[in-house]
Amino acid sequence: MKLQTKVGDLVALIASTDARTKAQHDAERLTASIAAGHRESAISALDISLASRGAASKAAATFAKLPGTRRDIATATKAKAETLGKAAAARGENYSGVTDYTVNWTAFPFPKAETHTAKGDQYSRGCTYRKTDASHVVNLSPEWSVLLAEREDVAVLSERDGLQLIGIHADGRACWVKTKRQAITCETGWIAHFGATCYHSTTSKKSAEQGLAKKLASQRAFWASAAEARKNAAQYAKDERRARLVARLCNVDATIADARAMGYCLPGIEAFQSQHHIGDSAPLRALLTTGNASAVRLALAVARKVRRVEPLAV
Repeated sequence: MKLQTKVGDLVALIASTDARTKAQHDAERLTASIAAGHRESAISALDISLASRGAASKAAATFAKLPGTRRDIATATKAKAETLGKAAAARGENYSGVTDYTVNWTAFPFPKAETHTAKGDQYSRGCTYRKTDASHVVNLSPEWSVLLAEREDVAVLSERDGLQLIGIHADGRACWVKTKRQAITCETGWIAHFGATCYHSTTSKKSAEQGLAKKLASQRAFWASAAEARKNAAQYAKDERRARLVARLCNVDATIADARAMGYCLPGIEAFQSQHHIGDSAPLRALLTTGNASAVRLALAVARKVRRVEPLAV
């Protein structure tokens, strides 16, 4: 099915929905006018209600003439686009007063996101300052919403980057929402993507592709560094286990020279010897047994120098 056909079907569905909503609203106004006993207002409301009911029936009939499959596609497209629109509006932050979030369909050929503010209630009776009410509004465009609903993969990638999509055009452009000082605004540009990575550019498609290439290169370098770090950590852990085994099982002594080579001061060495009754050399097992952190480091350092111990297999 051609894109423009899908757009036309979506427009027909939106027209039907809007006409039905207006008819319901006008019927409620008519009921209120009758209940209030205002004859002239009731007559005027009746005329408006009859006209809106006729328009709603006509719009519903137009949409009903479409094949069932096309109606289903239009309905699904509308629901997906509105869900994304609500998520985009929710990017707006709470203001001090009443904050609401709205998603509308616009007749303009492009989507839009904006925040309207107004003075709200006073903070208190004794305070002259007023709160700020805000309305975060996302206007969806049928022309941009068909591909938006179909390209869920791109929408998900963009959302991961903190930029909620509200439209994708047939020419490759996309429209996304960003938050700026509590308010929402939108940008139009291009999105290049590969795998789980995407890059946004408001300049050109080529700029987006170049940015994606740099981003992927940076990620590959990071992943390589992380892999090397994991490899080194695994090797260090293996060496550490081997050193501890060697220190416990092999018949090797540490000397004062070994301790001095590690930077330990002579007064500290002498104090350790006196406390643990150790002479100028000591088996590595004895050093480990003391539990002294410096002694354990010394034992492991000496143990690492042991290239191989037979028949020990680590």
